[in-house]
Amino acid sequence: MKTIPIEAVRPAALRWPADDFSRVPYEIFHDPRIYQEEMQRLFHGPTWNYLGLEVEIPNWGDFLTTWVGDTHVIVTRAKNGAVHAFENTCAHRGSRIVDTVRGNAKRHTCPYHLWNYNLAGELTALPLEKGHNGKGGMPPCFDKKDHGLRKLRVAICGGLIFGTYSEQTEELQAYLGPHSLSQIDRLLVQRKPKVIGYLRQKIPSNWKLYNENVRDPYHASLLHLFQVSFGIQTPAMQGGIKMDKEGKNTWNHSILSEQDAKSREGLAAAYADTGKFMPDLELADPSLAQVKLDLDDNYKTTILSMFPTLIVAQVDNTYAIRHLRPKGPDAVELHITYLGFENDTPQLLHNRLLSVNFIGPAGYISLEDGEALRLVQEGTKSLRGAHSVLEMGGIGEINDTDYMSQEISIRGFWRHYHRVMQFPPAGHADTREAA
Repeated sequence: MKTIPIEAVRPAALRWPADDFSRVPYEIFHDPRIYQEEMQRLFHGPTWNYLGLEVEIPNWGDFLTTWVGDTHVIVTRAKNGAVHAFENTCAHRGSRIVDTVRGNAKRHTCPYHLWNYNLAGELTALPLEKGHNGKGGMPPCFDKKDHGLRKLRVAICGGLIFGTYSEQTEELQAYLGPHSLSQIDRLLVQRKPKVIGYLRQKIPSNWKLYNENVRDPYHASLLHLFQVSFGIQTPAMQGGIKMDKEGKNTWNHSILSEQDAKSREGLAAAYADTGKFMPDLELADPSLAQVKLDLDDNYKTTILSMFPTLIVAQVDNTYAIRHLRPKGPDAVELHITYLGFENDTPQLLHNRLLSVNFIGPAGYISLEDGEALRLVQEGTKSLRGAHSVLEMGGIGEINDTDYMSQEISIRGFWRHYHRVMQFPPAGHADTREAA
């Protein structure tokens, strides 16, 4: 049977108009052929994919299930403490093996024909391997060592578990870069985290639109009325974005300073006629927006976005791991793990849970982001040959900034995406005909 190169299934004449990635073709969010290519080139390619947290599997036999792109994966803690990850698909006939989100098991057994796998994903036993009464069974050439579950290479940083399918993926610390490493240490290492809850939100948009959103501080004080009105994040704050060398991982941050009160005086002019700056707006419970920061470094927000699907976020004293799980070209599940810390007092934990409700899927931030992304997905689905415009902050070079009204970090994402997907040089059309 003839094998068709994956490049041949791309839509004909897909054009990336600008080599600085200030233009992005809308087909990239809709075409199912591109989505299938992403599953192979990105998620099964030279990327580190977030799998879970060490604190979720503290004991041997503990496991969780997660997604790498659209592939279901089991993550386990072995008796020697090692963490393993392998596909949740039996090597025999392809049945899903584990059908629960998390639990504890000393082995994993396929429910269909009871093939048994150890916590490293190796096949250890199967019923009737030698047949019965000298009849049936597996052939003499059958070797259990050849029929284990497909494994991922695993690495851990700051309690975050990552997996990759590729032996060519660079070492994890180099992949993450200095800014990600420093923020992981700040958010997850200096205090021992604990899980305080999970939330899931299904968004009817392409998974890459969420990557644009979290790399876009330009929208934060425009879409989210309460952000600027309550002083959670405003353009007047110090902060900006810092990226790794490829631009794929972005640290977007804002810092509370003594100058913020004075700077807010100029916001009225900046927000004239937008209806988004309402300094007299009040909450029935103002304590939600008047949180004393629990770290002494004055960071109000930290949005650490790591290619392709991990976001580590701090908004005031709410700490969360956001994991994107693509569900086709036009849907993504946002899985959120909310964190507290071992030394939290009951009052501090209570305040964290209040803040979760304030900014979670039932609150403002995630609700508004999800709706905005739905509108983009709907608004662009019929456009062919058209593209977005990413010029806020300037065009040309993709560099760090010390301001937040910019879209440069989004262009960093697209530059890396374009390279890993191996599209023709930007500024040119992909003219290969569909097979």
